[in-house]
Amino acid sequence: MSIISVLGYEFFQNAILAGIIASIACGVIGSFVVVKRMVSLAGGISHSAFGGIGLGYYLGINPLAGAAVFAVASAAAISHIRNTAHQNTDTLIGAIWSGGMALGILFVYLTPGFAPDLMSYLFGNILLVPFSEIVMICLLYTSPSPRDRTRSRMPSSA
Repeated sequence: MSIISVLGYEFFQNAILAGIIASIACGVIGSFVVVKRMVSLAGGISHSAFGGIGLGYYLGINPLAGAAVFAVASAAAISHIRNTAHQNTDTLIGAIWSGGMALGILFVYLTPGFAPDLMSYLFGNILLVPFSEIVMICLLYTSPSPRDRTRSRMPSSA
């Protein structure tokens, strides 16, 4: 079987498309995160989302929905505590990071029955990306942000 014949499979075509789109998006967003010095914030929120995966698994709901809610709640908690307690942001991010990971492990441990491969929630499998999600990624990638919409309504000075 040659490499060209593998391209005939739809799952492999989807994997290549998803990889190309993700590499472009991650390059742009990653550069922004580094320039704005938000690397630890991005890592802290993404790793604390494991608590939501564990909570979703424990409650019997979609673990990805739990992760999304937990990530937003983590970001809100970091912002609220930083503004009210006037603490160093790195300290808060580290506490949320480790607390979210610890809660995720605790909820998975407390869930009765067999624990699925939770590493797939953290890293995924690019070979399992359906075409419908590639379309969704493209729509999200090309949709204008609210900031762009307000700029287009502003009168020009020319």
